[in-house]
Amino acid sequence: MFGKISRLASLFKIYGFHAFHLLFNPVLGRPIWVPLNGRRVWLNFDSATYYHLIHSTDKVKALVDAIPSNLQGVILDGGANHGLFSMLAAQKFPNVKIFALEPYHKVLPILKKNVAGTQVEIVEKAIAAKDGEVVFYTAPSSDQVGSVIKDNVAEFTAKGAAIVESRVPAISLKSFVKEQGIERIAVLKLDVQGLEFAILEHADQVLDITDCLLLEVVLIEKTSLELLEKARQFFPYHKILNPLPYGADIIFSKNKL
Repeated sequence: MFGKISRLASLFKIYGFHAFHLLFNPVLGRPIWVPLNGRRVWLNFDSATYYHLIHSTDKVKALVDAIPSNLQGVILDGGANHGLFSMLAAQKFPNVKIFALEPYHKVLPILKKNVAGTQVEIVEKAIAAKDGEVVFYTAPSSDQVGSVIKDNVAEFTAKGAAIVESRVPAISLKSFVKEQGIERIAVLKLDVQGLEFAILEHADQVLDITDCLLLEVVLIEKTSLELLEKARQFFPYHKILNPLPYGADIIFSKNKL
């Protein structure tokens, strides 16, 4: 009971009277929206929605705010999910091309609504270590938890519940950059639930042309130390954002932040 009251208070603190609209959504069972920076931001409604409404908005805003204003090149949003990062980046950098890569069919309609009317181009593929197809795992209780690593989804899945499996098209960073003719990447953001190091391990050519790298580094991940070492090889500067119990969001940069 106390947890529900606390959650309710947090919703009203962040969204004011609009929180009444949020409270009725469990009954309506349809996509939900909240006002943000003069736009409606849409989310599929599921068991994780209230958590993301309370915690994720400020977290993603901090990522976009940390990006230097003097950008050169494109922005790649790997693991775009509902598109909050891409939408906010499009507002901050209206003249910068943004690619939002997301393979999961259940969140793609929401992603499209969130970036409609912006310069964001949606690519319905997963960023992965190699081209082809990958098995994509999702938690049955939430569309917002997805990974090609089954164990990373299992921890968000209720005991006894079956993890959902599907096959999705995938592309490596190297292939995507070549396919799009990209010469410079201003920002590469990866939020791919533990696959970050596998993607970057053999992507030196891409990291060479990238100015800023945004990662969520979770220290209990098996490859977290290798991921940090890889990032520091190419980006001498970094800044910790959004500290977590076992890690943090980090922006890495070739230029002083």
